[in-house]
Amino acid sequence: MTLFYPENETSAPVAAIGGKGHNLFRLQKHNSVPDWFAVPVEYFRDFLAMSGINKQIERKLEGFTSGKAGETAKEIQELILAAPLPDIHAKELTGAVKNKFSSGFISVRSSAADEDGSTHSFAGIHESFLFVKGDASAAEYLRKVWASGYQERALAYRFDNRLPLHPVPMAVIFQRMIDAARSGVVFTADPATRNPHKIVISSLYGLGEGLVSAGLNADLIEYNKSNDEFTATVALKDSQYIFDEESGEGIKQIEVPAENREKLSLSETQVREVAETARKIEQIYGRPQDIEFCYDPDGKLFILQARPVTTVEEYGPAAGNRMIWDNSNIIESYSGVTSPMTFSFIRRAYTIVYHCFSQVMGISPQKVQDNQHVFENMLGIFRGQVYYNIVNWYLLVRLFPGFNYNKGFMESMMGLREKIDLEEDNEEKPVSALRRYCVELPSLIKLVCRSLGNFRNIKKRVADFDKHFRSHYEKWDVMDFTRMPPHELMKVYRDMEKALLWNWKTPIINDFFVMIFYGSLKKRCAKWCNDASGSLQNDLICGEGGIESTEPTKMLMQMALTVKRNPELLQLFLSEKAGKLTEIIASNKACGELAGQIKKYLDLYGFRCMNELKLEEPSLREKPEFIYQMIQNYIKLKDEDALDPAAKEKKEKDIRKSAEKRAFAAIGTSLVPKKTIFRIVLRNARLGVKNRENMRFARTRIYGLLRELINAVGMHFAKEKLIDNQHDIFYLTIDEMWDYVKGTAVTTDLHGLVEFRKKEYNHYRDENTPVPDDHFETYGLAYHHNLFRNWSKPKVQAKEGELQGTGCCPGVVKNKVRVLHSPSGEMHLNGEILVAGRTDPGWVPLYPAVSGILIERGSILSHSAIVAREMGIPAIVGIPDLLSTLQEGQTVEMDGQTGIVKLINPENSSG
Repeated sequence: MTLFYPENETSAPVAAIGGKGHNLFRLQKHNSVPDWFAVPVEYFRDFLAMSGINKQIERKLEGFTSGKAGETAKEIQELILAAPLPDIHAKELTGAVKNKFSSGFISVRSSAADEDGSTHSFAGIHESFLFVKGDASAAEYLRKVWASGYQERALAYRFDNRLPLHPVPMAVIFQRMIDAARSGVVFTADPATRNPHKIVISSLYGLGEGLVSAGLNADLIEYNKSNDEFTATVALKDSQYIFDEESGEGIKQIEVPAENREKLSLSETQVREVAETARKIEQIYGRPQDIEFCYDPDGKLFILQARPVTTVEEYGPAAGNRMIWDNSNIIESYSGVTSPMTFSFIRRAYTIVYHCFSQVMGISPQKVQDNQHVFENMLGIFRGQVYYNIVNWYLLVRLFPGFNYNKGFMESMMGLREKIDLEEDNEEKPVSALRRYCVELPSLIKLVCRSLGNFRNIKKRVADFDKHFRSHYEKWDVMDFTRMPPHELMKVYRDMEKALLWNWKTPIINDFFVMIFYGSLKKRCAKWCNDASGSLQNDLICGEGGIESTEPTKMLMQMALTVKRNPELLQLFLSEKAGKLTEIIASNKACGELAGQIKKYLDLYGFRCMNELKLEEPSLREKPEFIYQMIQNYIKLKDEDALDPAAKEKKEKDIRKSAEKRAFAAIGTSLVPKKTIFRIVLRNARLGVKNRENMRFARTRIYGLLRELINAVGMHFAKEKLIDNQHDIFYLTIDEMWDYVKGTAVTTDLHGLVEFRKKEYNHYRDENTPVPDDHFETYGLAYHHNLFRNWSKPKVQAKEGELQGTGCCPGVVKNKVRVLHSPSGEMHLNGEILVAGRTDPGWVPLYPAVSGILIERGSILSHSAIVAREMGIPAIVGIPDLLSTLQEGQTVEMDGQTGIVKLINPENSSG
C-alpha cells in the first residue's frame, strides 16, 4: 500500500483517492493548487481490518434507522479515534508529511469516493482541519477525518440516499495550508435561480472557513458570462478567521479592521480573475462547478477544490456546442405542437430550397458540400415546437459575400427580438487586407452583378414560376390519390419534389429582393424623410392591389352579401349552427347559387386554412364549417361598409397617397436625385412584397396536395392494419413512411412506433408541460440538461400603462379587445380589436369584422402585417407579453403607426 503523490501519477481514480482528490488532480493541470498528497481508501480498509474494529462497526449498524443516527455515530467514532494506526501506515504517513511539507502547516481534508460527484454532495458533512502542525499530528487527524464519515449527519445522509453505511470509502487529502488574506466560494451557475449564464461569488477576509462553516457575512458578486459585467452587494464584514498564532495551530475568529468592514473584499481585477478562472474550470468539467478559492498575502490566487453544482439542471456554456433557437416568423406557420411528419418534410424542404438559393447566388458546389451540415440543419424541434437554428442560419448567409452589409436587414426580415453576435463562435482568423480586396471584394462585385441580373428580370421570373407551378399543380389536383397504391403515390411525391422544390429558386430570390429593397426603403424613410416612428415604409407599400391573399376574404364577403339579400337564407344562417349548414346548403336546391360559390371557394382556396402548412391539420376541403362560421359572423356586422371591398380599397389608397405626400415633401429638392432613387426603391419594395405574398399561395397549394397524398397513404396503411387510422400516419416521418414502402425501414412495427410517438406528443400538448421560450440557447446535447429557457430575455422598455410593438398599418383605434387563440369555434366579432399570439393566413377572414389587430409575435413582413395593410386595418405586431397583459373585454387605445398600445383600466372602459 502506497500513498498517492499526484506528481508521480498519470491518472487519479475516484475509487482510490475520492472525489475531492480526483478533482484536485484535474485542477492542478491548469490552476495554482497547493501541494498535496492523498491517503487512499485502502488505508482505511486496512485500518479497520488490522485494528479489529470492523466487525464491531458492522454490528452497531445493524437495523440502523435515522432515529438512532446520533447514538450510533458517537459509538462508532469513539471506536475509530481510539484504535491506533498500524505502525507501517503511521511511519509512511509521518515521513510523507515531513518530506512534502517540511515544518509548514497543513490542512487535512476528507475525500470520500462518493463525495463531490455529479449525483451526491457531502459538502459540509465530513470534517476538514486547518493549520495542522506538521508530522506529529498527522495520524491523529487522519483518524478524525475517517471518523467524520460516521458522524450523525453523514450517516443520515447516506441512509436517506441509499448509500452504503459501511465501510465509508474515505480517502484523506493532506495539503499545504495557505494563510489566506481573502477567501471565497464561486458558483459558475446561480444556485438560487439556476441560471447557468451567471457566476455568483461569495467572498470575505481571512480563511474560507468563515464562509463555509461559520456563516460569517460575505460580499455577494453576480457576474454575467455573456458581457463580463458584474454587480456587487457589499456586506458588513465585522469578523474573520485567521491562523491562531497563540496556540500554534488551528484557527481563531477576530474582528475585521474598521476601515475594511464595508469595502468589497475583492478588487475588480481579482473579481475578473476569479470569474475567468472559474469559467475555465467549468469548461474542463463540462458542467457548473462549486469552487473554493483564496488569495495569499502576496495576492496569488489558489484553487482549493471544485465540485459539481448538483442543484442546477442545465450545464450551460460549460458544455460547449452553443446553439441558438428562435421561432420568430416561423411560428406564424408552425404554431404549437407540430407533427413528426410535418417537421421531417419542412426540414428537407428547407435543405433543398437553400441549395437552390446557393446555386442562384453563385456559391461553389465545393463550398456547399463543405457546409452540407448547415443546409441540413436549418430547423430544430423542441417539445414538438419548430424553431430556426439561428447559428446555422447565420453560417449559411455568411457564405454570401456582403453578409455584414445586409445583416440588419435579415434580422428585421426574420423578426428577431434579440440580435445575434456569433463573433465569439467564429473560429476563422481575421481576414487579411490582401484577401479582403483581392478575393472578397471581387466576389462581392460578382454577387452584386448576379443579383442585379436576377432582380432586373424578377417580373419574368415570377411569371415563369407561376406558369410552371400551375401546369404541374393542375395535373396533380385532378388526381384521385385515394385510388392510387402507396408506391404510385411515392412516385408522385418524387415528381413534386423534383418539379417544384428543386425549382423553388424564384421565391427565395424574391425574398432576397424584398430584404434588399424593403430594408433600403426603411432606411431611406428614416434618413431622408425624417420618419422617427419607423412606420412610413409600411404606409407606402399598402394599397398595392393584386395580392391574392385578400381574394378569399373578398369571396367570403360576397357570399355574406348573397345571404343577406335572401331572407330565407338569412334566417337559415341566423338559426342553424355551422356544422348543420354544411349539410343543408349542399342538399337544398334553393341554395344553389350559394352552394356554387362555396364550391368555387373550396376549389380555389380550400387549402387556405388555419395552420395550413401543418400537414396534420385538416383543410377546408375536409372540414368546410369555417366558411359557414365566417359568413354567419359577417351577416351580423353592424357596419355595412365592412362588407364593401371598394370602401376598404379606398381607405388603403388614401393611406398610401398620404404617405407618398409626406415622404416626397420631406425629401424636397436636392442636387442628388433622391426622389428618383426613392421611387425606384419604393417601386421594387412594393413589387417584392406583392410577389412574396402571391408565391406563398403557391406554397399553400402544394402543401394542400401533399396533405391529401399523405392522407391517402395513411388510408392504405390503416386498411392493411399497419396503423389504427389514417391520421396516425402523421406520427411517422416522411422518410419512415416511404422507407416502409421501398424496403429500407429500420423499424417495421409502425403501430408500436406510432403509439410511442403519440405518448410523447400528447405529453407535449399537456397544458402542464412547459412550453419552450420563443428564443433560447442550448449547450452540449441539445435535449439533455437544457430547459429551453431564455435567460437573457430583454425587459420591455415601455411606459407604465403601455405596450410597445411594431406599427404596421396606421390608424388610432379605441375599443374593447377580443382575445383569440384560434379562429375556429363559435366566435362573434363585431368591430372589436383582435388580440392573438400569432396568426397565419387562416385568420384573414376574421379581419373585416375587427377594427384593429394586435399580435404578440411576428415582424413587419409577416403575413398578418401585409394583409392588414392591404385591407386598411390598423395593426401592430411583435408586442411582448401581449397575451399575459390584456384581458378579454378590456378597452385599449392602439396607434398603428407608432406601435403603442395604451391600456385603459376596466373601470374606465366604455363600450
